[in-house]
Amino acid sequence: MKNRLQELWKDVVPDCGPCPQPDVKKVQRRVDAVLDENRRAFHLRRKLKLAALCAAALVLLTGAAAVTEMVLAPPTYNVLSVFFRGDTAPWEGLMDFQPVSVSDDNYTLTVTSTVADRSTLFYTFTMEAHSDEAWEALQKQISESFYNLLSFRSHGSLSIGGGEDDPEARIMCMEVCTERGWGSSAAVRLNLMETGKWLSFSYRPVSDLKLTIGAEGQGTGGWAWPDLTGPVTLKRLTLSPLTIEAEYTTENTELFPVLWFLWEDGTVSEMESLLGGEGHGSGHGTVGEAWDYTRGYSFDSVQDLSTLEAVIFGGMAYPLDHGEPYAVDLSALPLRETEN
Repeated sequence: MKNRLQELWKDVVPDCGPCPQPDVKKVQRRVDAVLDENRRAFHLRRKLKLAALCAAALVLLTGAAAVTEMVLAPPTYNVLSVFFRGDTAPWEGLMDFQPVSVSDDNYTLTVTSTVADRSTLFYTFTMEAHSDEAWEALQKQISESFYNLLSFRSHGSLSIGGGEDDPEARIMCMEVCTERGWGSSAAVRLNLMETGKWLSFSYRPVSDLKLTIGAEGQGTGGWAWPDLTGPVTLKRLTLSPLTIEAEYTTENTELFPVLWFLWEDGTVSEMESLLGGEGHGSGHGTVGEAWDYTRGYSFDSVQDLSTLEAVIFGGMAYPLDHGEPYAVDLSALPLRETEN
């Protein structure tokens, strides 16, 4: 990085001496000193603020030299714009949009953006046909058997959708949400391509945080079964800006723990206003007996967890800084308006 910055500096300001370099350790020490003044700071907030500060320092140091570099802009059709509502621009740093492709004589398959956390992988891709015949075959395959269009390795499909097509360019856009496999790489195959043509790509899982709950409370069937209720024992929660995952014991796997979200400004959000429709579940048990179950959902919009004080379950608030749980009266807290 140092040599590259020096080359850029010489191109733009050749008579100003050596390029100034950031002292990463000093920057980190200063950031830690500020964050340590706040007792309720937690690791995810620190990582986000440190990353932002380092990025800003790098921009200031390179100055006008950065103008000479081509900046790769995220595609309009990307994982954040497809899967999450609201203004996603502040969260583009979570996303990877360096395209990766594989081709044969008839098609080019390209992954155009990815974002992932511990439990879920989201990505968008394009399928480009190289001839009218290949384009017609692609459209026919989709109309006859959409779910036989693709194969997956290292992960399985939960949700597949299609975006806008460009018939003149013979390009089709699609998106996939899957339960994440092991590691930080995955592969997808367009079954119309020649045998053995897999598109492998890597991704960077975003940070998450875990809360140990260990309490019994109410469960609900949610959107699918709104009248279904019953007790569940919630063991732990895992949250990222993208998803929330609950590990719990239940006699009915259609139930999900009833959660509330307490923000630092004193407002609360009900679960239904924050969670989106993409989710997955798995577990083990016996019919008529309790199941050890894990279910996750994506958020409806990307969440700033640095402004979330606690998650509420069964009348108790569980702070994100792992402080002691405390009782809350939900009726005394104002409801936060849903942001569209």
